[in-house]
Amino acid sequence: MQHLQERTAIFLIISVLILLAVCSYLIDSTGKETFAAPFSDTLEDGTLSVLTGSVTAAANTKTGGHLMLTVNNTSVFIPDGALDEPEKAIGETVSVIGTVQTYRGKKEIVVASPNDIAIRMQ
Repeated sequence: MQHLQERTAIFLIISVLILLAVCSYLIDSTGKETFAAPFSDTLEDGTLSVLTGSVTAAANTKTGGHLMLTVNNTSVFIPDGALDEPEKAIGETVSVIGTVQTYRGKKEIVVASPNDIAIRMQ
């Protein structure tokens, strides 16, 4: 037989777990864009950033099969396999979410997953 204190503790633990699950779901459903800062050259490395604009260039990296997009004169690094048919992206308006990184003295955005790239309807 459980004592009142044990039942109270079990109730509190279950309540906290349910609350955490609900909060996690709500945060995931709002998306990364809610927490991302608009891209600028002044952002610190490691900052989650969003950049929306027209793709003016797309090229594979020399090693590794990764992809580099140029969006509004900003380099966007996309890992291997995150974007199918990159040549079709040129001229499209895209929104990318990623982490700001400095590479060879210039700020760029590093995309983590295919879900972080969205082609916008014009």
